[in-house]
Amino acid sequence: MSSKRRVGIAHFLLRTFEMLETPKLKHLIEWSPCGELFYIKNSKEFAHKVLPQYFRHRNFQSFLRQLNMYNFVKKRLKNGWNQFQHKYFKREAKNLLIHVHRRSNGQCSDEEEQTDQQDSIKKQQESLQQIKYLQNDIVLTSSFLFQQSVILQGNFQRLKNKLLYQYIEEQKQEKFLFSTFSLLNKSLNDSPKLTQTILTQNRKETDQEPQLFVLS
Repeated sequence: MSSKRRVGIAHFLLRTFEMLETPKLKHLIEWSPCGELFYIKNSKEFAHKVLPQYFRHRNFQSFLRQLNMYNFVKKRLKNGWNQFQHKYFKREAKNLLIHVHRRSNGQCSDEEEQTDQQDSIKKQQESLQQIKYLQNDIVLTSSFLFQQSVILQGNFQRLKNKLLYQYIEEQKQEKFLFSTFSLLNKSLNDSPKLTQTILTQNRKETDQEPQLFVLS
């Protein structure tokens, strides 16, 4: 991307020529088949990805004004591309760039440069404002997430306590049922023995001989 700047050739022209000589940028900026004009295929993506690499800004309108100052002819094509042409700006003819000059109206050029600077400052201010908005959004989102976290922790603790209480109650019920069934089982086991004891006692009383009482 770097090249030795030639005396008498504007930096803007050299950098623009370098763009067109970079194969990886052909999907955004490219020479025509004849090499006598060039196309910018996607102005938004071109401004966002390419301009910062060569001119340290993303202002496509500023780039257009520079081309206009060097008398490039612009044409909008039906497919949405921007076409630019200059009789001394051609593929494989870098030596012709020495003949490409800014318009002679210096006052107009100064005003355009000032406009470019103002546009650049405006863009920077807008970027800073967007950063502030993003920071505010992050702060609000963080606060909201913290509040939700506190609520979830409280709900989790209440659910944990409820489950623990249910577990304790179930243990009590199981213990009570176990004790009840144990007593019932013991009672059932003892009943035949008690019945047998009563029957045996009755049989003994029945088998005894009757006693005679003598009257004196």
